[in-house]
Amino acid sequence: MSKQLIQPRKALNKAFLKIKPNRTEIEVFKTNLIQVLDSCNDKESEEFHKNLVSDFLKNTYYSPIHFINTKNRNDLVIHNGKESKTKD
Repeated sequence: MSKQLIQPRKALNKAFLKIKPNRTEIEVFKTNLIQVLDSCNDKESEEFHKNLVSDFLKNTYYSPIHFINTKNRNDLVIHNGKESKTKD
């Protein structure tokens, strides 16, 4: 199986190309990405890394508008509202 390099513009859904992030959003993303990458540890468990990803998503995109947690047997659920009772 050979791997083919795809440019980001071709890999993304066309709807995402219409969204233009501002400089502040880019800086928040960069800061939070660096933090999560620095926190990764090969010796730690999946649960440890799941919490890192959850914190990254909360700090970068979803907090305080969306509730993020586990639900039933799902490891990570992003709800459409601030409470766990809202639709996921």
